[in-house]
Amino acid sequence: MRTRMIEALRAHYLGEIAKHKMNAEVFLANPVGVGEHIDIMETLSAEIGKIADYEDRLSTLDKFSKVNADIKI
Repeated sequence: MRTRMIEALRAHYLGEIAKHKMNAEVFLANPVGVGEHIDIMETLSAEIGKIADYEDRLSTLDKFSKVNADIKI
């Protein structure tokens, strides 16, 4: 069960990273095509922040799961 939970979190984090990278790529490739976002730079910065957040979570999960692999709860 522990391994499946960790794998599910990893998959979720990787999916979120991919989603926000794609959003950032869309803004970089065609910023005028996204009309509802008035402040494109702020929107792009927010996407970069989300990528960083999920990459940090993924890194922390990987470290946590390796360190605590032998601990049985």
